[in-house]
Amino acid sequence: MKELRILLTGGGSGGHVYPLIAVAQSLKEKTSVAGIDLNLMIIGEGDFIERAAKENKIPYKIIFAGKFRRYPSFKNIIDIFKIPLGFVQSLWHIFWFMPDAVFSKGGYGSVAPTIVAKLYFIPVFIHESDSVPGLSNTLIGKISEKVFLSFKTAEKFFDINKVVFTGNPIRKSLMLGNKDSARKLFDLNEVKPTILIAGGSQGAKIINEVILASLIVLTEKFNIIHQCGESQYNLVKEGVDTIIREGTQRYSAPITKYYRQYPFLDENQLALAYSLTDVIVSRAGASNLFEIAQLGKPAIIIPITQSSANHQYLNAFEFSLSGGYLMEESNFNRESLMRELNTLLNPEQYAKISEKIRAFATPDAADVIASHILKYLNISTF
Repeated sequence: MKELRILLTGGGSGGHVYPLIAVAQSLKEKTSVAGIDLNLMIIGEGDFIERAAKENKIPYKIIFAGKFRRYPSFKNIIDIFKIPLGFVQSLWHIFWFMPDAVFSKGGYGSVAPTIVAKLYFIPVFIHESDSVPGLSNTLIGKISEKVFLSFKTAEKFFDINKVVFTGNPIRKSLMLGNKDSARKLFDLNEVKPTILIAGGSQGAKIINEVILASLIVLTEKFNIIHQCGESQYNLVKEGVDTIIREGTQRYSAPITKYYRQYPFLDENQLALAYSLTDVIVSRAGASNLFEIAQLGKPAIIIPITQSSANHQYLNAFEFSLSGGYLMEESNFNRESLMRELNTLLNPEQYAKISEKIRAFATPDAADVIASHILKYLNISTF
C-alpha cells in the first residue's frame, strides 16, 4: 500500500486550527478510498493546536513561535527570541517526519514550519480565511504552490495564478447535532427560542459584558448557551453568581433554569449547541461565519473594532450582504440586542433570512482543498 505523509500547520486562534482538522478529515476519506496509507502530523503553537490534535487523534508537535503585534508591547521583544527556537524545532521535526506536502492555515505558528518545508523542497499549500490576509499568510503565500481563499476580496493580495476560491473549510460533524441530545446535554428542556453566544475561541469582553447586563431580560424569553472564553470564564461566572445571589427569586430563577455558561465548546458540544440554537450572536471570525452559513441560522455579527487590517469588519460586511446582521461594538447594548433578537425571530423574517444566509455557505471547501493537494501529488481522488 502506498504511503503518504502530510504536515498540517497553524496556530494562535481556533480559526487557524479547526479548518486544518476539516481538511485532515477530508484527506483521510479520500486517501482511504484510493487505498493509500495516510500519515498526518500537526506542528504549531498554542493550546488550540494541542486540543484539536488530541480530540482528533493526530500526532502533533508544539513549537515556539514569535508573534508580531502591531502595537507597542514588551512581548514583541520576548517573541524575537522565540523565532530562531521555533525554526530549529521545525528543522528537526520536519526532517524526521519528511512530509510529501504541507498544508498551512496561517497564524504566527505556521511561519517557521512552512519556510523550513521549502528549504527541504516540500510543496506548501495555504488557506486564507479572512477578507484581508494576515502578515503570516502574506509572507507564506509567496512560497506556496496554491493559495486557497475564503473571500474573493483577498485575491488581490496574492499571485492570481496561485489563487483558488474555496470558501472556508468546516468540520462536517458540526452539522450533525441532534436536538434531543442537545436538550439533554444542556439541560434545556423547555421549548423556547435558544440563543447561542459565541465570542470566538478566546472570548469577547464586550459581548460578555452586554450579556451580563442583559441576562435578566434574556432569560425571561430565551434559553441561553454562552461560550464566554476560557480567560474570562471566572469573571463572567462571578457576575452571574452576583446577579443570582442579589436578585429576587423572580429574577434569579430564570437565570438558573435557562442560562448555561461554558469557557469553550468542544466539537461535540458545539455540534449539539448548533442543532438547538435559533439565533447566533457571534464575532466575525471566518470559521464562525461559514459555520453559521452552513447551518442557515440568523445571526448578529459583532466584529472586533481593532482587528488586524480591520479584517473582522470586512468579513462581517461580506456576510451581511448574505443576510447576516452586522452590529458594531459601539452600537451593541442590551436594547439593541433585544431588538434585533426579536426581529430575527419574527416568523415572517426568519425563513427568508435563513435561506439567504445559506447562500454564503461553501460546504465542499475542505474537499476541494484536499483534492487540489492530492492532485498535485498525482493521487487520483476519483
